Amino acid sequence: MKRIPLFLLLLLLVLSSCGPHDNSSSSNTDGSSSSETNQGYAERIATMADTGVAIGSDDKTDAQNATYDSQAPLGSASHPLSNSSFDYLEIVVFEQPIEVGDAYLFKVGDATIVMDFGNYASSSFSDSSTYYNLLKNTYDAYLDDGHLDLLILTHPHSDHYGGYLALRAAVSSIDMIVDYGYYEYGGENYRTNIRDYYVGQDSEYHRIYDMVNGTNGGMKRTYVTSEVFIDWLDTGYYSTNYNDGPVVDDLNVTCVTGILSYRNFTYFFSGDLQDNPSGYYGGTGGSGETRLVQTNATNTDVFHTVTMMKAPHHGSSKASNNVLLNVLQPKLVTISAGAPFADTSYGGSTGVCAGHPHYQTLDRYLTKGAKRTVPKIYLNFVNGTTSFVTDGLSKVYMEGSPLRTNYEGTSYRGSITNNYGSTTDRYSDIQSTSWGQVCHGL
Repeated sequence: MKRIPLFLLLLLLVLSSCGPHDNSSSSNTDGSSSSETNQGYAERIATMADTGVAIGSDDKTDAQNATYDSQAPLGSASHPLSNSSFDYLEIVVFEQPIEVGDAYLFKVGDATIVMDFGNYASSSFSDSSTYYNLLKNTYDAYLDDGHLDLLILTHPHSDHYGGYLALRAAVSSIDMIVDYGYYEYGGENYRTNIRDYYVGQDSEYHRIYDMVNGTNGGMKRTYVTSEVFIDWLDTGYYSTNYNDGPVVDDLNVTCVTGILSYRNFTYFFSGDLQDNPSGYYGGTGGSGETRLVQTNATNTDVFHTVTMMKAPHHGSSKASNNVLLNVLQPKLVTISAGAPFADTSYGGSTGVCAGHPHYQTLDRYLTKGAKRTVPKIYLNFVNGTTSFVTDGLSKVYMEGSPLRTNYEGTSYRGSITNNYGSTTDRYSDIQSTSWGQVCHGL
């Protein structure tokens, strides 16, 4: 019998399928049948905290009604990646072993999406456990027979693709892969071990340029199920030709960007998209968020207020600019960032008070403007690996996990220390945490 850590048991969702992948005789990672561990919505949120975030009808993007047709293009409304359905969506945000890193998992019934997979699998947490095991065990618990419906890689930086070995070990098949779509040496491990490998196993592959332009079989909207779909957003920085490489040296500006919809719930993601017109170290940059807003100014059926937002670039000061926030007006924000090292220093602060997320970004989120309310914000190295659950119609619930990483820091307000295993802020948004109060006076 395979043993699963306690917090994964709390997160476990292996649900019987009504889709094309027959799950009637499959087993969960603990050896039990899927029907024995099926959880309804009320049961799933019983241990979770109410974020207080209500889903408004203004957040909704309308789905297309269509009759199922197996001959229609894969990912269209008539031929979604999965026929699975269920009464809630779950979003898992993985705690990271070092300061920057993104890894997300989305699940509705047996339909599963992975977006980025974080730092190198060999990286260790403070309790000496490996990031590989965290990813692999969670993927094993959530995926139906190792099958992944959609894989998204936003850009080829190692803190977004470094966990590829765990993904490869857990995933036996992928329906569709969408990524940044250019050749760049830094992503060679991902391309060889993930993209090229699964394409060789008959996964359908699309570059983000083709998705937003409807070329080479790409579609502006991908249906994962009849209720879960992604509208791919044009940033103006996607590469036309694969072999030409990225259009700017700052690969963050080239990130895959989109909005996931489930019933009335919408979720904006953009990897590390940011405004960085001066670039880094003499290289070329770009105004990713500003250009995104300009490019989609008339795309109001899709590009509008959202329920939830993934903070771009781990809460960097160059990202989450007002030009973008004024359009999205998120009610809930999740920031993926690991605890900065104790010797990190900036502006008189040290450790977790000095690194990501940057105060300038928090200030933009937490300042009530003429068009915005202050969102609830959750942070990985404070909340641990965090799950968000919603029925897509009413509220959003959350639950963190025991920390795997020690952290410490100082500011002029005082000092803070928290060790692995802590559950102090498991259910707290950052304004309610000791970290937010000591480090930033929130």
